[in-house]
Amino acid sequence: MKKVIVLTLLILTATCYTKLQAQKPAVVDSNKPGWHHIGHTTASFKTQNESISVLGADEFTALKIKVSEAPVHLQRLQVFYESGDMEEIDVREHFANGSESTVIQLKHPDKDIQKVAFTYNTEANARGEKADIDLYGLKTNQPAGKDAYRDEKNEVKEEAREARDEVNEEARETESELEKDTQSAGDKIEEGAKDAAAAITDQKLKNKVGPGGETAYVDENGKYYYINNNGEKVFITRAQLRDKKID
Repeated sequence: MKKVIVLTLLILTATCYTKLQAQKPAVVDSNKPGWHHIGHTTASFKTQNESISVLGADEFTALKIKVSEAPVHLQRLQVFYESGDMEEIDVREHFANGSESTVIQLKHPDKDIQKVAFTYNTEANARGEKADIDLYGLKTNQPAGKDAYRDEKNEVKEEAREARDEVNEEARETESELEKDTQSAGDKIEEGAKDAAAAITDQKLKNKVGPGGETAYVDENGKYYYINNNGEKVFITRAQLRDKKID
């Protein structure tokens, strides 16, 4: 009984390991012009779909596939880009063992590929053989180190950052101008009040001030007043006068 359990565990472990191998992303590390082997998957015919995830230098002008070990009938390819776009390619072709597809030109050679999915007809393999599918990508004018999708995102971020800095700078300049205008207006008011006070020939009270501590005057008619910030006389009663604080 123990031997049966151990054997079962070994089979499950081998199966999981095989699946993990099939799901391992393909990494392309070069932008050199020409054909590059992107990755490999096995059509087990237990499901209708397999896919190859792509990392690294993942921009290609065209794709092609090679089939080995067993024939396979491909129905379509789906190319998923990191930008969120998806390009569907209707294949509908039977591939014999050892054959390869024609060159499949891509509509977005400047966009990063996230993965390529394969859909095939499971009924085309009655004997249950497994077909190996190798995916190749063509590079033509992809610059070294170029990552168009991420570069585009970075450009958008940089433009947004520059626009934000420009708005902040304009806001600071506007605020500074408002402060200058306010200060200038205040200076003019204060200057006007001083000019009005200087023009007064009435007697200035020595021991009394206005209700807000203003310098108080009495005119020839015996009326009390003080000068406001606009340079205007504000008349008050004797009861509104306050004693001047002596420092």
